[in-house]
Amino acid sequence: MAAIATVIGTLAFFASVRAAHSADGARPDLTDSKVISAGRDLYLDKHCSHCHGATGEGGVNLVKRDLTNPSYVFDAIADGRERSGLRMPAWREVLSDREIWQITAYIISLSQNPK
Repeated sequence: MAAIATVIGTLAFFASVRAAHSADGARPDLTDSKVISAGRDLYLDKHCSHCHGATGEGGVNLVKRDLTNPSYVFDAIADGRERSGLRMPAWREVLSDREIWQITAYIISLSQNPK
């Protein structure tokens, strides 16, 4: 009986952690300057610029990609990606959905700037 209670307690804990990450996950207005600015701050704070450059033109260039699908960008940040032998880590357990949407807004804004 104690083992069952332990399993149930463990599952409840992980469910609450997951809920904390997705509770604020409603997709914001990705063109809102406040959302984009918050995303830029997170992008720089979480060192995304280390690989992608401060303006997305780094070694792993973002601005040359078609980033018009917000869900794709969100999923790439949340779940990570592997491309040409380079691995971007998943951020889903580090950032809330709200924060991932903010970074998504910033990245999309980069791809829409004239080159």
